[in-house]
Amino acid sequence: MKKIFFVLAVLLAAGTSYAADDAVLRAMKDEMQRTASRLRMDSLDKPYFVSYYVVDSSETAISAVFGAIKEDAFNATRHAAAELRVGAPDFDNSWYAGQDIDSFEPGTASLNEEDGYDAIRFSLWYLTDDVYKKSLERYSQKKAYQKKKNITELYGDLAPSERQSYFGDRKEIPELNAAVWRARVRDLSAIFRKYPKVQWSQVRFSYTPRVVRFVNSEGTSYRYWWDKVNLDITANIQDRTGLKLSDEKALAWKSLADVPAYETLAAEVENFARDMSFLVTPSTAEVYLGPVLFEDQAAAEFLNQLFVGNVSFARKPWADREEWLRYYIKTGELTKKLGMRVLPAFMDVQDDPSKSSFAGTGLIGSYPVDNEGEIPVPLKLVKDGKLVNFYMSRAPVKEFRVSNGHARGFVGEFPTPRPGNVFFSAKQEKRASPAELKKKLLALAADNGLDYAVIVRRMDAEQARKADDLLAGPVMAWKVSVKDGSETVLGGTEWSGVTFRALRDILLVSDKDQVYNYFQPGPFYYNRGFVPASIVAPSALLVQEMELKPTEAKPDRQPYLPHPYFAK
Repeated sequence: MKKIFFVLAVLLAAGTSYAADDAVLRAMKDEMQRTASRLRMDSLDKPYFVSYYVVDSSETAISAVFGAIKEDAFNATRHAAAELRVGAPDFDNSWYAGQDIDSFEPGTASLNEEDGYDAIRFSLWYLTDDVYKKSLERYSQKKAYQKKKNITELYGDLAPSERQSYFGDRKEIPELNAAVWRARVRDLSAIFRKYPKVQWSQVRFSYTPRVVRFVNSEGTSYRYWWDKVNLDITANIQDRTGLKLSDEKALAWKSLADVPAYETLAAEVENFARDMSFLVTPSTAEVYLGPVLFEDQAAAEFLNQLFVGNVSFARKPWADREEWLRYYIKTGELTKKLGMRVLPAFMDVQDDPSKSSFAGTGLIGSYPVDNEGEIPVPLKLVKDGKLVNFYMSRAPVKEFRVSNGHARGFVGEFPTPRPGNVFFSAKQEKRASPAELKKKLLALAADNGLDYAVIVRRMDAEQARKADDLLAGPVMAWKVSVKDGSETVLGGTEWSGVTFRALRDILLVSDKDQVYNYFQPGPFYYNRGFVPASIVAPSALLVQEMELKPTEAKPDRQPYLPHPYFAK
């Protein structure tokens, strides 16, 4: 416990000090200025741009399985990323992956936890020297690549930016009562003792206060706090055919104060365990082509995976092995459809990171300044169904040459254009109650000569989908009888032939909105970071036509012995 109190005290001191008294920030600025003014290797290019990004994290993690503590850990880290650019803003060493695609990442290092000015400068100097040598090498390789490929259409590598300064302080770190949370996590995990059909389960709580610092050679600097608070509920089941299924319900909050009472958390675990149990004896999956109603988490993930993820990551790096890029790096496919209709004409979309809550629920996607030091402003993405903008960093593309304040990422990945708080709105005449949505769903199915329609209430996470798929598969889907509206759990299925047309095929949406807090994975599959994001959108979406087919996953044998607890 002494270690915990010591590290929290260090973080607190950093947060309450003025910028001039922040030893870490002073070390970053002083080493950055020395690098920018004096670093040069022989007659080779000196860096024209230098930046340091440092993140302090202090995580408490508690997990439990079946009523017993599995993990009770505390970990404090301080990580730095350095970027040095050689050449000029119109052409430099950035955005070139070469043949070694899986090393396309910034230079990083672990720093000492204590605020030792000299020690931090030493670590930054050592890191800088390594990054500079690699930058020179990449710059030479990139020039040769451009000449070899005869690339003449260039948009620049670093957009201009005004000098920015942002310093957020906090007076105190909210105190975590570890003993209380051990008891809560233990009790929450014990709820699964009532569900014999669940083969494995876990409940994990984590609390991570962070402070982020940044300086660059253009004079921009910032420091701000953000807290990561999570409760992850995981369960594995095996259905009657032997197919293994797993799912995780990830609850996220902006602060400890936003975490609801134990009774609310217990209800979330109870509902999740019950729903997973339903999947053990499903109806047989078959090919389905017809209307689909997405509800709750599935509605938000439908919009996230098809829309939000595809107006992110606007620029793709150059690579000698271009055919490998799709296996290593994701790019936003919808960015190619600027000015085209990508959603139904009755829908608009705006991103506003300045909003901290919606209808009393905290939005974890809010942030005061992006990773590159740009202050975000409200960004209109879709107007009357047409894509009018997309997320941008300081890396120019053909359509836009300046940042809109959405360069985000974690220490081990380059900042890329990503969401903050995404607000989906719809015209009132296209909103309907749950009963009206279900009635319309069944009417569409009847018009198509179908005996049933499909409702999807949970979908797999984005990172679980196959490489060539736009949408991850359903986890919890129901067949809804056209005759009487009764619902039956649908067996293992996956989407077939999903295109962006599915977004335009949204017919009606719920008259209620929901907040979906989640963590968006980065574009680099081999070194993926996650950033907090929020979607505010209708809690249900009726899509005119989608195709489902039985899953290609292979079943396994059932356990030879029953679960020991339930075999008593």
